[in-house]
Amino acid sequence: MKRLKRLALLCTAALALASCSDNTPKQVTIGNETIELTAPGNITSMNVKSGKYTFTNVTTGVAKELEYPLSSDASVEEGLYNVKFEGEAEVLVDLTKAADEEEAPTPVTVKMQGVANNVVVKADGTFSLELKLSVVPEASNDFVISEIYYVGSAYAPDASGKQKQYNGDQYIKITNNSDMVLFADGLALCESEFTTSQKKSGLTPDVRDEAITVDCFMVIPGSGTDYPVQPGESIILCDNAQNHKEADPSFMNLSGANFEWYTSSTSSTTTDTDNPAVPNLDIYYCYTRTIFVFNKQGTKAYALARLPEGMSKEKWLNDYAYTYTYTLATGKPSKGSTAYKVPNEWVVDAVELRSYKSEFAWPVFDPSFDISYTYCGDLNAGSIDFGTAVRRKVASTTEDGRQILQDTNNSAEDFERNVTPSMK
Repeated sequence: MKRLKRLALLCTAALALASCSDNTPKQVTIGNETIELTAPGNITSMNVKSGKYTFTNVTTGVAKELEYPLSSDASVEEGLYNVKFEGEAEVLVDLTKAADEEEAPTPVTVKMQGVANNVVVKADGTFSLELKLSVVPEASNDFVISEIYYVGSAYAPDASGKQKQYNGDQYIKITNNSDMVLFADGLALCESEFTTSQKKSGLTPDVRDEAITVDCFMVIPGSGTDYPVQPGESIILCDNAQNHKEADPSFMNLSGANFEWYTSSTSSTTTDTDNPAVPNLDIYYCYTRTIFVFNKQGTKAYALARLPEGMSKEKWLNDYAYTYTYTLATGKPSKGSTAYKVPNEWVVDAVELRSYKSEFAWPVFDPSFDISYTYCGDLNAGSIDFGTAVRRKVASTTEDGRQILQDTNNSAEDFERNVTPSMK
């Protein structure tokens, strides 16, 4: 009898212990009042009509969709999430600019989207989120970044499986996605100052809603009409405008590139190569003292910007310096760092990239330019295939054969990944 009682007590204790150590995630109610959808600054009135939220668990990768407006029983498990909204809204745009102030402006229905990364949903239900929305463009009518070959090339693996990387054949393709001739003169290629893999907590001042911050700003030269680009046609900006297949047949042939960037390296062991037959980009600013290459891990973002009339290199350097601080891991503020900023009004297109080795920590540009990211490599394996690129998808083709590229300001949807570069 004592043995049976002892066994019963042990069983009871085991059940109690199992109950106490239950790690099953709690369900947390998500209500309409806990999510505030806010409009862009140029929209004075917004009435969201329909849509859906997508809660993607950062840890597990599991996504859950919730219809807007949220039902009374809408919930997700506690955890860390990236939250996206896609829907339609009736909006009024800048009432003060109405042609006839006596006549009330008419609302228009537009597609809207927004994203917030690394949102914490706590088990105690203390959840709130401000989600900034932006208008999804119906069709691009300007230049777009159509392909980025940032990974670069590498020689075949040696006996140990290692690959020696090759510098020089990176490039970016820019396409006229409109139905008219556009001039590339004054178009600038920008690389972000910040990385998408490491958030600058406590960034002060945070100017993303008014400007992009850059560590490299390179401008296509010209007087304004020197470099016409026909509808649907593309130009190539590259590191070294050479036929790199001479080094290895698997590398890029960039001998026909339209422009190259040439940095006057101060290192005698790391020098750049200039092709005098190909125009150089005018480098307004670049952080490196040696050679500039795209970040091969994909932790940067890239943008196209158009200089306003009368903007010179000297004026930009003088008027658009950006000094910032952020919070160090110790909790103390950093020393001031200086980069440069480009007003959002100048930005023509932007693409956020993600590293194959680390999570996407935050959008380094305003999310209205790109609510997501694209990348090369295998995120599950944490590996990358050299010699691959990201390329914008084709949305449609006109009767005369011109391809219209997809541009919804959502690089996760707009780009194909791990594709064979077009310049190979």
